[in-house]
Amino acid sequence: MKVIHHLPRVKIGLGGAVFKITFILLAISLSTSTAIPQNLTSQSIAAVQPDNFTTPEFNFLVSAKLIPYQSLLRNEAKKICQLYRQWFGPISSSYQQLTIADSVALSRLANRPKNLMLINQVPVPFTRLLQRTLAIEIARYWFGAEQITDPFLSQGLPAYAASRYLKTVYGDDNLLDLPISIPFLAGASDYYLHRIYFYLAAVNNLSQDLTAPEQVNDRFISDALYKSQAVLLLTALEKELGKQIIDSAIRNYRSKYILAANLTKSDSEAKIPVQPQTAGFISILTAIAGYEQELIINQLFRQTGTNDLKVTRVFRQGKNLNISLGARSPLNMPVVVRTVFTDRTSRTDTVLLTSTTRLTFATEKRVRMVIVDPENKILEPDRWNNIYPRRITFKPIFALPDFEAYQLFYGPWFWYDSYRGFQPGIWFQGRKFIDAGPARGEHNWTLIQNYSSKKSDWHTGCSYQTPLLFYPTRVRLYFAGDNSFRDRGLKLYLSSEFSNPFHLPRNELQFGYRLYELLDTTGRDPRAWERARVAELRVRFYHQGKKPGLAIQQELLYTQGLKPVLSEYDYAKISLVENITIAVGKLLPVSVRIFAGAITGSVPLQERFYLSGGLNYTPSEPVSWAYEGMASGQEHWHYDGDVNCRGYYGSSRSGKFAWGVNIYLLPCPRAHFPISLFQPFFDVGNVADSLNPALFKPVLDAGIRLKIGPLYADFPFWKSSPRAREKHFAFRWSLGFKLTELISGI
Repeated sequence: MKVIHHLPRVKIGLGGAVFKITFILLAISLSTSTAIPQNLTSQSIAAVQPDNFTTPEFNFLVSAKLIPYQSLLRNEAKKICQLYRQWFGPISSSYQQLTIADSVALSRLANRPKNLMLINQVPVPFTRLLQRTLAIEIARYWFGAEQITDPFLSQGLPAYAASRYLKTVYGDDNLLDLPISIPFLAGASDYYLHRIYFYLAAVNNLSQDLTAPEQVNDRFISDALYKSQAVLLLTALEKELGKQIIDSAIRNYRSKYILAANLTKSDSEAKIPVQPQTAGFISILTAIAGYEQELIINQLFRQTGTNDLKVTRVFRQGKNLNISLGARSPLNMPVVVRTVFTDRTSRTDTVLLTSTTRLTFATEKRVRMVIVDPENKILEPDRWNNIYPRRITFKPIFALPDFEAYQLFYGPWFWYDSYRGFQPGIWFQGRKFIDAGPARGEHNWTLIQNYSSKKSDWHTGCSYQTPLLFYPTRVRLYFAGDNSFRDRGLKLYLSSEFSNPFHLPRNELQFGYRLYELLDTTGRDPRAWERARVAELRVRFYHQGKKPGLAIQQELLYTQGLKPVLSEYDYAKISLVENITIAVGKLLPVSVRIFAGAITGSVPLQERFYLSGGLNYTPSEPVSWAYEGMASGQEHWHYDGDVNCRGYYGSSRSGKFAWGVNIYLLPCPRAHFPISLFQPFFDVGNVADSLNPALFKPVLDAGIRLKIGPLYADFPFWKSSPRAREKHFAFRWSLGFKLTELISGI
């Protein structure tokens, strides 16, 4: 074990200097060398004049989508250029004039402008995503990214510049632009977003050594590696060396490689004479920082992001305090260990951390906290074990996922209905990050307790989820329990995703046990619910794939009800759902949903297949209002499920055998509001209790769905088999709330 208490290092900080940003009036040019296309007004084109040829001239060519934001973009571009010039030196004169445009405006031009920056970020209210995109695009030209092939230099440096700009101008919570401060969203910054991207890549074993990265074609993985990992790395180097050292290295790098292009040539002729590499940038940085920093710089750059530092044990031996440290792989560089005592004093040590290392020193003080790598210089996804004792936070309602603390939440619960009356309650939740899909969390749980005023009884619910294995196959354990005077249930599942993260096809297999007992049918439609207890073994297979012009989702679900596992019924139930979306050329996209299901044995009413749609809520459609009457799932509140012939709501028709086809015409991707809301549909199918000819005699309906985000309204104005005294054509409606178009399990 080696302990280094006085490691020589160079640190040059900014000394608290605050950059003064001077706002200069921007002259608006109504004329441009680019012809104004039809449907674009002269107000959609403006220019920012150069400042003694050290700031580029910006021509703005935007469509109606960005016209309201043109003044914002213009002022933001000026501020960005001022700070970039102050930090990194002037932009190459090859880029004296830049054109900022969006794809819609560009598609109307006969000739593509030179030095073009596409801003395709859709403006999102109360965020600074538009400013973030603009800062990245300007930085790409500042660093000559169009002519550089090295991913760290062409993507990482611009992302770092934009992240630093946002923090300098807008502070720590720089991704949100809210009229008031919301504590639940504290910490929403560009740097935090990069930490999310890097975390997702690292826990899925996709992070790499940036000095020799492999070629990556996937957009998300490319952003996580070349942008997010680079931003975290350069921010760590800022803390180690100081911003002035980083700025000086970037200026020297640009002078050698970017500005070395023949500045007398036009932008179409200027070329990078020597293709730079990350190794060249490292050499420049080392020379400026001092060669005593060479080890640290090289080791930081060569991190793969898969290490895991941890404090394994803190204990006393006599007057000595012992701190046991560990690492997944040895670090050939010094690491800081900070010990905080109960009297609010602290001690900082620097150690060379091998796989296991012990730090020992004499002290009689009581330890409050030990932190390894407190400034987050080492790229590692799991920082929860860097702190001893493990950090726990307790907050109301919500907070952004924390990379260093186990989070506990609490909040109120309140509901009312005519059956149970007022239902006040409280819920608690705990999580170590978020555990879902490619995001790895641990020990995510929820506990809810509420009281029914009319029944004078309590309702208790709980759930728990954690991964058992995450790489190369994601295997998760899920448990949920529910108990009340009305019903009680239990779910226990193992789910496995055996597919590459962030890529299609995606395959998932679930195996589990479900028990549900309905104790009281008061407030439930007797045509669809009865007192019963079912217990079943379940197997679910899910597949999602995509090809050019074709997207596919498939779900096969098999359940076996058995009396030996506490069921009152013996049965077998199988169902298949196939969702196909076809988008070919300029034709309107078409979505086709195919359903088939069969049951053998006896089942209660609530386990049958229903003609008009699903009977109960699902993870993708979680909102439930009632179990009978107008707001129930078989009346005017709809769940996409089973046969899904929406025109037949209100009849509660069900069967042991079912089939259905639902066809949608989806809006064109370029359709504008309100046309983009309309989805004409056609449904065909039927249900029956046996495989008789009546099952294959189809019932049909047709109508229009209006969809705004997760909310939708169905208007099945025609159906082929109306009930007595009902017309074929009539005004019919139902509402729904759908979080995702994906088929949901569990």
